[in-house]
Amino acid sequence: MINRPTPKISAQKSPRLTAVSANSNNSNETQLKINLSGRLRNIAIAAFGSLLAAIVLMALFQMTGGDAGKGFMNRLFILLGGNILGGGYIQVFTYFAFIWSMLESIRAIKKLKRERSTLNLGLLPTSEKHLFLAQDLRELYFTIQQFENESFPCQLTELIRKSCLKFRSSQSVPELIEIISMQIEIYKDKSESSQSIIRYLSWVIPSIGFIGTVLGISQALMIANSGDMDKITATLGVAFDTTLISLLLSIIVMWYFHSLQEETDRYHADLKDYILSNLVNKIEV
Repeated sequence: MINRPTPKISAQKSPRLTAVSANSNNSNETQLKINLSGRLRNIAIAAFGSLLAAIVLMALFQMTGGDAGKGFMNRLFILLGGNILGGGYIQVFTYFAFIWSMLESIRAIKKLKRERSTLNLGLLPTSEKHLFLAQDLRELYFTIQQFENESFPCQLTELIRKSCLKFRSSQSVPELIEIISMQIEIYKDKSESSQSIIRYLSWVIPSIGFIGTVLGISQALMIANSGDMDKITATLGVAFDTTLISLLLSIIVMWYFHSLQEETDRYHADLKDYILSNLVNKIEV
């Protein structure tokens, strides 16, 4: 095996590297604007969807007899919140939180799939015979920078760039592995932060149901002196309907949320393995 000398790299900062820092800041600001606009769009869609559900359920409730109606279908639409004036507005708020949380989950899953797709773009050579010298890492840095300018920045490209910069300054593989591990943890923290709204809404949904139950019980107690048992039982029925609907919707949201967390953790593990296998382990010191 021929030992190739590693060229000495100047410590002077390149103007191209300075430009990258500015581009990174602009990218972060753009990403924040995209996240904000996406969240506002989801709120608008959730509001429209819950309002539409309220109109449809109220119409179906009236078609089955309204307050004077009887039978399974009438009771079903009361359960779903068709009796808006009789307490069904609580279910409408629950639908709003449910639709919003599902939209946020779908947006997070799409973002995660896009990040995972970069692992298949061939940004790093997968051949076991390929080795990296110091000058190769410098060229790799600018190749990744060009890819980001022409396509889109992502966690993989950012991690490759930071790995190249770290090895350029330290010439130490252990320090490079340490910075990669730290950066992966930062990505995990950012993912948890971006998913915090889903976690909050998964708590809000059953809370809205419990609020509806408390309001229904208080209304039942207020009319208890009237002795109208039909009205009292109907009020209590609506009160517990809100909790039932909210708990059912909460189960769905939590299932999607935990699936999202599992996929996120798996992606970050695959990302770290990809960098270690195709970059760090191939650096020739």
